[in-house]
Amino acid sequence: MFGQLFVKECRQTAKSLIYWLIVLVMIFDFASQLGDMDIEKKPEEGQEDYGNKLSDDKNVIMEKTLGLLAEEYNRQNYTTYPIGFYKSVTVDEEEDRRIGEIIAETTGLSERTDVEKAIKDWYGARQEDTEGTGPVMTEQLALEPVEGLRYERFEQLMKEADDILGGGSSYAVPGLEGNAVVPKTYEDAVVEYENLVEKDHLTGGYARLFSDYMVIFLGILPVFLAVTRGLRDRRAGMRDLIYARKGSSASIIVSRYLAMLVMIVLPVLILSFIPLSRCLAYASAAGISADIFAFVKYIFGWLMPTVMIAAAVGMFFTEVTDTALAVLVQGAWWFVSVFMGIDSLRGGLYGWSLIPRHNTELNFAGYYENFAQLVCNRILYASAAVILVVLTVIVYHQKRKGRYRLAWKGIGRLKRQI
Repeated sequence: MFGQLFVKECRQTAKSLIYWLIVLVMIFDFASQLGDMDIEKKPEEGQEDYGNKLSDDKNVIMEKTLGLLAEEYNRQNYTTYPIGFYKSVTVDEEEDRRIGEIIAETTGLSERTDVEKAIKDWYGARQEDTEGTGPVMTEQLALEPVEGLRYERFEQLMKEADDILGGGSSYAVPGLEGNAVVPKTYEDAVVEYENLVEKDHLTGGYARLFSDYMVIFLGILPVFLAVTRGLRDRRAGMRDLIYARKGSSASIIVSRYLAMLVMIVLPVLILSFIPLSRCLAYASAAGISADIFAFVKYIFGWLMPTVMIAAAVGMFFTEVTDTALAVLVQGAWWFVSVFMGIDSLRGGLYGWSLIPRHNTELNFAGYYENFAQLVCNRILYASAAVILVVLTVIVYHQKRKGRYRLAWKGIGRLKRQI
């Protein structure tokens, strides 16, 4: 009975226009982000640039953050992302004075003219003229903090600056490390490449990168499929007939839920064959031992919990309310998760986000160090999804018995009377 229901639900999903729109979105997401994916080459000594990395040195964090604050103070305009979107902030006279005091306390530059001169001197010492094309700036401004400035006091002042700007600035304490961008050395690049090849077996790094891009849309798309499926029977006037079937409520709901998961993950698996084949071809030519199952592991370990909770939210709220409320609920959660995760793009800061990010095939060290946190994150959302499915079964069973449905209609009649 369960197997028949599952196959039927898969067929129904395959006939859904919403489902194929979801598949098209996933294809577009993959093609636009990873369609021209290049495999990381072994770094060669003497290259001009090996990319950048984030430093965890507190002195570097202070220098880079103070340099950024000084630049924005000098031009009297600040960049913030209060809810993930760009916002240009201009402060009033009193706020400008207070930020000037913060700069004076942290750098010793007490006048705006002193700040301007420090910026010009710093850049002037680092300008490079390439074949007459003009100065090329290769570093981010850094200002030394005053002697004796404690990091705890620095954090307090940066928090105050962030509050003045309305939040979402580069001075929010949780994101201060993101300001400490420093150039990688040849040795840094070699270590990262060796980690990619030896510890990640090449495919592991690209499976994380694939998961990073795919998890964004998989945090919202399943809810549309779940809501559409939940409301279809009511629109078709088939609800009473379905309620009268012999199959248990658990069989009906669970088969529907599993069918959605399978039908959503299937195109993800198919898309993963493209980067996997590129990785395997490169590994074969370079004599690298690749993990052929890496993408499968990451799809089920990294992406599946997000798909599970998004689909479960859609099923539960649709069954409870008989409306598309789940789209708003999941949409709001997804929106916050996407933009709150901007600071963790380079990986290693997974936290409890619905959408864990790792926007690089490198940084195995950050992934490894925070692997336990990531596992707890994924287990939490998978468990929450199971709980929501169980609650959905309970609600559905009560509606089949005529209890919950009568109560809901009674509330509706009461509202109309009011």
